[in-house]
Amino acid sequence: MANQRSISRLLSLMLRHRPDEFGLEIDQYGFVPLDQVAQAIQDRYEEVREEDVLELLNSPGQYRFELGEKGVRALYGHTFFVEMDGEPMDPPERFYMGTTTAAARRFKTEGIGSGDRFYVHLSLSREVAESRSREPDSPCVAEILAQQAAQGGVEFYERGEVVLTRQVPGEFVGEIHGLAEQAKSEGSDRSKVSKRSEGSDRSKISKRSESSDRKVTPPAGEMTYGRKPRKATR
Repeated sequence: MANQRSISRLLSLMLRHRPDEFGLEIDQYGFVPLDQVAQAIQDRYEEVREEDVLELLNSPGQYRFELGEKGVRALYGHTFFVEMDGEPMDPPERFYMGTTTAAARRFKTEGIGSGDRFYVHLSLSREVAESRSREPDSPCVAEILAQQAAQGGVEFYERGEVVLTRQVPGEFVGEIHGLAEQAKSEGSDRSKVSKRSEGSDRSKISKRSESSDRKVTPPAGEMTYGRKPRKATR
């Protein structure tokens, strides 16, 4: 029996990534008629009814999908182009983006692009962005100077718990949290490696020196090598 989690995953696959594979007629804003979506799910899970899909879409705290007059759509996460409908939002002073330290190092010079999604995905709070960072031990979060960006012509669209935009120029990237901590950690790791290497080298030199200083006296009667002893003179 398919549970709501399985249905949600299948909906994400259909509406965010592969509508053509499921024969869905998707419009420019990402909407697909509900009956098509229900039929596509039933082709995979025979026991799922349209009522089960509606229960998922109307469940409290569900912000991934939207049900409207035009049908069902994913609110974010698309890997293909969908047009943004409605007016751009009036943004707060800042948005936040959970990211990796490797990517964040390039933000101020190269700006922020959408990567494997069509839109850049931003969060309304730093805490949510931290939960979405791919650096779980030391989350890396970039601040977006949203009001300045809006004045500079950048448009933001609120979609559930996510804010979407096409790109963020580097001039509107503010403080990046977690970058300094990661640099310190990397410096500490390099220092430890260096100390272990130095210790190993000193140990090798010491062992070679001890081996060189150690004199070996052959047993009595055993042949020795080197200069022959002089013959005794009478």
